[in-house]
Amino acid sequence: MIRFLCVCIFLWNISVFSQERTTIAALKSAPLSEALTIIEEHYQVKFSFIDNLIANKEVSLDITSTTSLDHVLQEISKQSQLKFEKTGANFVTIRSYSKKDNLSICGYVFDEEQKPLKNIGVFFKALRINTTTDENGYFEHPGIPFNSVTLISAPGFRQTVLKTASFIDGDCIHIYLSRTKEEELEEVLIQEYLAKGITQNKKVINIDLNNVEVLPGRTEPDILQTVQLTPGVNNPNETASGLFVRGSTPHQNLILWNGIKTYNQGHFFGMLSAFNPYVAKEVNFSKSGVSAKYGDRIAGVIDISSENKVADRFSGGAGINMINADAIITTPIVKDKVSLQISGRRSYTDVLETFTYNQLSDRVFQNTQIAETTPLDEEDNDFFYADYNANLIIQPSENQHVEINTIYNKNDLDFRRSDGAESLSDDLVTENEGYNIRWKSQYGDHLSLDVNGYYTRYLLNYQFITRDLGAITEIESKKNSIRDFGGQFNLDYKFTEYQSLSAGYQFSNNDIRFAFVTSTSSYELILDEDDRFLNTHSFYSEYKYEDPKNIFVSAGLRFNQYAELDESFIEPRVFVQKHLSKHWTINTSAEYRSQAASQIQESVVSNLSLENQVWTLSNNDEFPVVTSYQFTLGSSFRKNRWYIDVDGYYKQIDNITSLTAGFINPVDNTYHNGESRVFGMDVFIKKRFRNYKTWVSYSFINTRNRFDDVNNNEFFPGNWNIEHTVKWSQFYKIKNFQFSLGWLWHTGKAFTNISGVDDSGDIVVLEFGEINSNTLPVYHRLDFSAIYDFQLKANSSVKYRLGLSVLNLYDRENLLNREIRTTNSLNNQFISADVVSLGITPNLSFRVFW
Repeated sequence: MIRFLCVCIFLWNISVFSQERTTIAALKSAPLSEALTIIEEHYQVKFSFIDNLIANKEVSLDITSTTSLDHVLQEISKQSQLKFEKTGANFVTIRSYSKKDNLSICGYVFDEEQKPLKNIGVFFKALRINTTTDENGYFEHPGIPFNSVTLISAPGFRQTVLKTASFIDGDCIHIYLSRTKEEELEEVLIQEYLAKGITQNKKVINIDLNNVEVLPGRTEPDILQTVQLTPGVNNPNETASGLFVRGSTPHQNLILWNGIKTYNQGHFFGMLSAFNPYVAKEVNFSKSGVSAKYGDRIAGVIDISSENKVADRFSGGAGINMINADAIITTPIVKDKVSLQISGRRSYTDVLETFTYNQLSDRVFQNTQIAETTPLDEEDNDFFYADYNANLIIQPSENQHVEINTIYNKNDLDFRRSDGAESLSDDLVTENEGYNIRWKSQYGDHLSLDVNGYYTRYLLNYQFITRDLGAITEIESKKNSIRDFGGQFNLDYKFTEYQSLSAGYQFSNNDIRFAFVTSTSSYELILDEDDRFLNTHSFYSEYKYEDPKNIFVSAGLRFNQYAELDESFIEPRVFVQKHLSKHWTINTSAEYRSQAASQIQESVVSNLSLENQVWTLSNNDEFPVVTSYQFTLGSSFRKNRWYIDVDGYYKQIDNITSLTAGFINPVDNTYHNGESRVFGMDVFIKKRFRNYKTWVSYSFINTRNRFDDVNNNEFFPGNWNIEHTVKWSQFYKIKNFQFSLGWLWHTGKAFTNISGVDDSGDIVVLEFGEINSNTLPVYHRLDFSAIYDFQLKANSSVKYRLGLSVLNLYDRENLLNREIRTTNSLNNQFISADVVSLGITPNLSFRVFW
């Protein structure tokens, strides 16, 4: 025993002696500057840094003769959260971490009982990629930007948001998720409506274009086509811009871009949206219960806004598909104060005609001169479209915000044919440009001010030119121009957590002209023209009360005064949503609205049979101010990832005319004033699983029109009435792949058939049956989309996306419209023109983000 104790004492003395001999430094909560001095002397290195950077930094460190410099630098980097970089053989630079730095991160996810959680979703926001934990609750990633966040979420647990700085010490951290109560879980599930990035709150559908998932038939998030997926929105023409919202016509929708009113929203004659989805950040769409701050239209409201925050880094993207290419750049100008975003998109259809372009062309140009066989030998069709945007964001202080926005889009068609002596050409140009400046100011916690001014211009210019041996012999032209400018002053005041009041004034000056002219070298014949302007003064106020788990009430009042018409309208708006339980709510709304600018269907100049609608202002004669009131009653149920929504409505539209309603009396082409009544119901059912979700909607719409001195003054089906519509969509995600499949089915639109044709005389006479008593065959098609997101380097900030979409997957030929008429010439002819749908139309896209 004594011998054993002696051995132990001997070994202990050796250990103590050895430790004293090899220890260089043992620091406990010592200033970082002191540690750096010791490291410089021992390792013969030199540190470069700013004094303020290391002030008040402390480290605890043990340095022995066997400790490597890399280990020491790694340890003090963890404790100080500073970046130590070797910039030479004996030089080390000390700096703060920046957004350019990538950190390798890892962690373990546990529940409150410290049990590992597998298959928990981990989303790296900056990279826009997901992963899941393994059976031990473990996850990792080799490179995450320092200024980003990681979101960890799972059904039944509260979401945890971690900054990348949390992983700076290099160790795998332990993350504990706490379970949520059932009520809190339901609140999270409510947020997603159709798909990720599309939410519904108090009947306003919000689309976050930065986060929206792939939708059927689209590789890119087209704004207007996304809106069409919602119940109650039909498009009998298969276009993007032709939105028929609950029985109303497209020109009755208010579509704003950063507060700028737009009068042309389509490219390629409406087949594509004129708004670049990579510039737009957010879209708010309302079918009913519209806020009192919105005027000018009586149907849906689509409010589109671009990025409104000052950019903190240079970013952008570029892409190409089978029709167009685009690029967008966002750059800071003054740090945290000023940034600029610019973008451009242009089709290359005038240079290269792809299969996708040819399919769209067949749909657009059918029954026009472009598709007809002519005896002329040479034909040339040049067509392109383009759009451009610029957004300047200024943040002079925390409570002051300024935005300057511009938008421009153009469609240009030049169709020529000749035989050497005679030549004919169709020149068609549409342009829409707008400018907006907006100033927002916050005064304390309760009061905010929003002031903005806008200017917008729209132009439609069509010329049918006949040349003989190069000399112009005749020009038939159609022109429609709009100049609209105005402004808004809005105040918001928040009384309490639950109550707020907003009030404001709006002014607009709208000048609209159109003319149909035939001219030769010897005369000019004006077939029809109009030139008028209208000043509109509007005052509005809206009170809101919201108890999140009980009731929401919005009561507004708008006053519109149309100066030149000497007419005024008081427009009440009310929306109420009541929670009957944590799963079940009911809602109702009532509103009255007016509209002074409308489109009319023209048939005077129709050589090309494209863009046959022109804008005009109301007057005290043929075109009165259109008014509408709408009532809705609905209910929503949410539980266990089920979402069921039912909404019924009644809409009355007064002071429509046979031309603004898109209806031309087959007996005569004179103006007829009338009204429209719409009864409808929308049903939406959705079920969400882990990586799969499916939703189906059913819409019933019954539109009945009545015009003076038509059909014995009795109601008949509207021209664009589609009674039954079913939309069924499915979405599946696996790793970096997203797949979407959508099926659309609806009954055919109404049309007026003929009961006989009398061609015995010099003039063909048609005998029509009962107005709109016939319907076209049932319409249905299947659309598919898939996208793949990837990176070439794991820690790279550059991301890529490949996309594939197929419209009308089984290539069904659907009948969209049937027009039966005679030509306008003296030697008139019988015409029965059918418009058929798109055939199978694939599209490929590639995009890079940085």
